[in-house]
This record gives sequence, structure tokens and C-alpha cells, in this order.
Amino acid sequence: MKVSVVTVTYNASATLEETMQSVFYQSYPYIEYIIIDGASADGTVNIISKYADKLSYWLSEQDKGIYDAMNKALEVATGDFLIFMGADDLFYTNDVIKNVVSQITDLDAVYYGSVLFKGRGTKHWGQFNKIKWAVTNVSHQAIFYPKVVYTTHSYDIQYRIYADYAYNLNLLAEKVCFIYVDEIITLYDMTGISANAHDEIFQRDFRGLVFSSVGRLAYYIGKCIRNLYFIKESLKSTYNKKRLENKE
Repeated sequence: MKVSVVTVTYNASATLEETMQSVFYQSYPYIEYIIIDGASADGTVNIISKYADKLSYWLSEQDKGIYDAMNKALEVATGDFLIFMGADDLFYTNDVIKNVVSQITDLDAVYYGSVLFKGRGTKHWGQFNKIKWAVTNVSHQAIFYPKVVYTTHSYDIQYRIYADYAYNLNLLAEKVCFIYVDEIITLYDMTGISANAHDEIFQRDFRGLVFSSVGRLAYYIGKCIRNLYFIKESLKSTYNKKRLENKE
């Protein structure tokens, strides 16, 4: 079983080499590694060229954003399964892919695990249910998509930040099976764009996407959970600000 690993890059010279090494050090032998670069100008292409003989495919040209680049990768990938690895993320251990492949029994199902946040040491959510899907997304660095999915579904680039969330919700709406494997897949960098940005078009469409994928009840329960989270974070921020003011 061949696994395609895809890294999309843009001016990622500070972190890319370590990410690439985490792929090269995987103990599983049947890996196709693809890098799609958005015409970086910071030395990223030099790093890619340095390891060109270890790559199955790479490209550097201007694109319309991260999801346009990811769609380019979907067009050239040939693996039985595909996973995206961010240019500042790392596979958790050298045996991650081997461990996941050993648990794959359905070639048409999506398999997913967890990520560990760098610097926090906290695990992202584990196994999902309908309510979790209505609250947040599985990190795409923890998802193995089967060929039947990634060759027939592309990312909607109108969603600048959360096209991967919309992608998964649309798959759920189509009754694609998501299977959880109890593995930490990736050390995830929380400074990435999707962790720190706002996608107005996605927010506009979010309710409809959730309604069609996991249902109205899950959406409204998820909305309550999200609101409580934001209130908690707001109170925490206010408290910390007052503490700093008192110290000064």
C-alpha cells in the first residue's frame, strides 16, 4: 500500500527541512513524497532542490493560495492513501505511517488520528462524533484520505482558511466513512495560518455545511460549546490583562 505525503510550502525555509526529514525517516518504505511550492523567494526552493532525489514530485510556481496548491497535489498523487503535512509540522514518531497502515482494512474509508500541539503538550480531541464535528475540525495533518476520495474531491478555494473543514463536512454529508485510529500522527504548529485567521465566507456557509453533514441538533449544541469556549477565553484574557496591570 502506497502512501502519498504532501507538503505545501511558501517561504518556509526556517522549518521545511525538519519537516522533510520527519518524512524521510519514516520506517514505512512505500511513501511517495510530493512538495508543491508557491514560488517562494526565501530559500525554500534551494532546500527542496537539495533533496530532489528523495522526492517523487515537486513544483514551484505561483498559486491562488494554500488550497489551490493542495489541489495541484491531488492531481499528481498516486498513493492508495494521502496525507498533508504542513511545512512547519512533524510526524510524531518514525513509525506513524507504518502504524496507521497496519490498521487500514477499508480502502474506501478516511482514517484519522490525533495531533499534539507543539509547546502545549495537549492532544487535539481524539475520536470525533457529530457534536465534535460541529465544534471543530480534525487537523488535516492527522487524516489519511483514500484514493477514491482525494481523486474525486477537490478543495473549494473560495474558503481561504477553512477549505479543509468544508472538505470534511462535505464528505460526511456524502456518508463517507471516517475511522479513528488511536495514534498521535503529528506535532502540530499552532502558529500556522489556519490556527490564527478568520474565514468570513466559511463562517457564512458554516451552518449549512454542518446541517447537511451532522445535523441541526449537533450544530446548535456545537454553537453553545463554541460560545462557552469564547466566553472562557475572553475571561481568561481579561484576568491576565488585569494581573499584568496590577504588576506594573
